[in-house]
Amino acid sequence: MNNIQIKVKDQFETENIAVAFIKKVNEQDIPLFKRIEHIEIEGEILRPNMELLFENPKDGRIYQFVDIVDIN
Repeated sequence: MNNIQIKVKDQFETENIAVAFIKKVNEQDIPLFKRIEHIEIEGEILRPNMELLFENPKDGRIYQFVDIVDIN
């Protein structure tokens, strides 16, 4: 499993940086956001729900994938 840094946005439009753990798939036509196994943000591991959103049950924040962080 690979991990990359991504930008996520919560329901209040606040952007954060998270680490996404990506499933290795033979089919490369699957978009990146559908291959995210889970994200880690602020020490919490969050798995996607059916809408591909990541909800933190401890604080109620709901995160959505925005983009890959440019490492240049």
